[in-house]
Formats: sequence, structure tokens, C-alpha cells
Amino acid sequence: MSDARSPLERMRERLAPLNERYEHLLRSFEWTWTKAAVAALVLWFLAIVFVAVIPSWWLYYAGRPAADPLGRLLHLPWTQQSFWLFKARDLVAVILFSISTGAFIVLPYRVQRHRQRLRGRDASRPGGGYR
Repeated sequence: MSDARSPLERMRERLAPLNERYEHLLRSFEWTWTKAAVAALVLWFLAIVFVAVIPSWWLYYAGRPAADPLGRLLHLPWTQQSFWLFKARDLVAVILFSISTGAFIVLPYRVQRHRQRLRGRDASRPGGGYR
């Protein structure tokens, strides 16, 4: 017997329990000073890794000289001898840190907006504190 539902509907059905747990966490979570400090430390570490370390690694990896004794199969000689590959190397680095910087701005905003919708706009103040 074939299933007439679309793959998207089946995926939503399978992810429904995970979505319910996520929404319950968003609805019931309250910030404390300790949670905020730990969250800031974790976000700082992730930002350093995604905005600085990964693009820097890419620039190092793509710009290795041709006489590199480390594995020929994974070798990318995007150095200044090839003008367009050199520019493409920099473009990839810009894309890597731009996407991660944008994600660190957009994702917390979207989560906060979703939380406000789940709790109702008047249920809590967005900035915290008491009335």
C-alpha cells in the first residue's frame, strides 16, 4: 500500500516530537545571570572559531606552495601564480566568514521572535525584568 503523502509532510511528521520539545524549551526557558554568562562564553568561542579560525585555515590550506610534501590528492595551489584562483581563494574566505557572521546576527533574532510568538507578546518583556 503506497503512502499518498508528500516527502515534506512525512518529514514534518517525523520531526514533530523534536519540534514539540524545542517549542517547550523556548516557552519555559528563563534567563539567569549564570545561564547568560555561560551562553555568552559559548557564543564567543563559536564566533571565534567560525569567523576567524575556519577562514584562516582555508587561506592557509588553499595557499600552500606547490612543493608541499603533504598529500598530493588534497593539494590546492591557489597562490599568486594563478590570478583567478588567488581571487577565488579570497572569495571563499569572505563567504565563510560572512555566512557565519550573518548567522550569529540572524539566528538569535529569529529564535527570540519565535519565543515571543509562543509565549504571546504580553507574556514577558523581550528585554527581561519585571513590570
